[in-house]
Amino acid sequence: MDDIFGFLTVSQWLAVLRIGIGLWWLKSFFHKPLRKFVGGQMVDWTLDLADNHPIPAYGRLIRRMVEPNRTWFPYLILLGELAVGIGLILGFLTPISLLVAIFLNINYITLAGVRPKDISVNPAYLCEQGQNWNMLVAEVVLFATAAGCTWSLDHLLGIFCGG
Repeated sequence: MDDIFGFLTVSQWLAVLRIGIGLWWLKSFFHKPLRKFVGGQMVDWTLDLADNHPIPAYGRLIRRMVEPNRTWFPYLILLGELAVGIGLILGFLTPISLLVAIFLNINYITLAGVRPKDISVNPAYLCEQGQNWNMLVAEVVLFATAAGCTWSLDHLLGIFCGG
């Protein structure tokens, strides 16, 4: 492919974007207060968001999914964010990592990125929208352009990169 700015090819710039998004997911994992997060903070906030969701049926769905699984659900979120971060940074199982990232961002947008009935539950909901929409757009572009085939384990292992 052609060089952009005479420095890197399009594929290499996409790899830089992939690695950057992966680093953001890793940061998301490491910035959480882990003991509090798994000790109920994440579930309590999620249930507060569900109870104050502008679409009551969606709030009930989230509550029915999270509340009975409150002991392991935070670990699922942490594992997902860590796996996505490592997968994108290393370019390992990149399409799968991107699909998980897209799934997480869509869920974060639909739960925390909408104005709750009680604004005190999530006064920063607009920030959630901005961050997650930007990541979502980048992840869709990376998925559509096979960005895991440059500077990646996928390329070295010959998976997802076509002959």
